[in-house]
Amino acid sequence: MIIRILMLIIVSIIWFISTLPFLIPYHILLTSQSKKIGCKLPFEHIVIIYIFVCYLTAVLNFTGIPSINDIVDNSFGIITPKEFNFPPDEINLIPFLWITEGVRPYIENILLFIPLGFMLPCIWKKYEVLWKTTLSGITFSLIIELSQLFNRRVTDIDDLLMNALGALIGWVIFRLLKEHLSKLQNKVSVQSTNIEKIPLLLREEACFYIACAFAGMFFVFYPFLRSLLIPLLRSSFGFVLI
Repeated sequence: MIIRILMLIIVSIIWFISTLPFLIPYHILLTSQSKKIGCKLPFEHIVIIYIFVCYLTAVLNFTGIPSINDIVDNSFGIITPKEFNFPPDEINLIPFLWITEGVRPYIENILLFIPLGFMLPCIWKKYEVLWKTTLSGITFSLIIELSQLFNRRVTDIDDLLMNALGALIGWVIFRLLKEHLSKLQNKVSVQSTNIEKIPLLLREEACFYIACAFAGMFFVFYPFLRSLLIPLLRSSFGFVLI
């Protein structure tokens, strides 16, 4: 158990490192624009958004998005000279088609997105509005599902629905605990003296972190770091989790 936890910590660090080529330039621009409007980024805010990014990369790894190599090399034969060749049996638009085969995948997808629904309103107060958090969950899930068209994983409407439900449940949990989380929320939320002039980079901060996480996994982790990490973890621990 301890070995698995240690491995998970190591892998999480590697996932986070994969986002740095995109996260660092974004933070430089974000800090610069924030100072111009007298907006302070608290240390607690930086810490929790790094945790948020680690969570996002874990979701992307668990769901299995493709890499840039899959697209460039056309590893799965999806791209043809005239059109995209998406196998019909790997796209499901009928809700609950496979529920008779077991509910575990449904539960896993719900649990996977509960932290998203919880963390969004906790870090950014604008997501205290239910539809904004739910829409964010749907959008993030949709990005994952559409990307899976290029690596022969099943693109499933059920995953989209369950992920949205998970985000909604996470939001409900936050609302139930809001009074107890008020001090934490005040520490991690961005404080501004001129709310009306918040730049796009700060106003849509969560969206940029999702983009950084996806870009890191798509352009850095899967094409390069994963192939180096697997032999290292196997030789050190005898098994891998990725």
